[in-house]
Amino acid sequence: MKSKFMSGAYILAFLIILFTLMGIAFLSLFFFFIANIPVGFIIVVNVFFIFAWIWLVFGELRTKVVSVDIGYDNFIVKGYFGFGTPKTFYFNDVEGYRTSILPASLVVYEYLYVISGGKKVIKLSQFYHKNYEELKAAIIGSNIKYLGFEDFSYGRELKEIFI
Repeated sequence: MKSKFMSGAYILAFLIILFTLMGIAFLSLFFFFIANIPVGFIIVVNVFFIFAWIWLVFGELRTKVVSVDIGYDNFIVKGYFGFGTPKTFYFNDVEGYRTSILPASLVVYEYLYVISGGKKVIKLSQFYHKNYEELKAAIIGSNIKYLGFEDFSYGRELKEIFI
């Protein structure tokens, strides 16, 4: 079974392109008009764009907007919308999976984390994966151990970008 993307994944790709272009534009403007712009403003804007870009590319696109192919005895995972390097995880090497809930404005999204070697090696999301329920059912059907529920934490998500 292969994962399919929701519109949220495409919106994320658009945002990344937009942030990249805006970042380049701001850097260009600052370079050419540096004498007229306060240094503090330049630093704040650049730090914001760099942080947002890192969060979107390495936190969301690399780890959550992943293509997952669930086979007979393994997962094949590719980050970056399926354009990343494929990684194979065998069911025997997986410790289990956890679920988490991300509350949003009017809806909640469930996340499913496949754990191997003490790390979240696969992050499936109702927001990014159109066939999330089918993927979850396939994981449950493969007798991978359920490790319980974990509270969603933006701090932990941020930390996992760099791990």
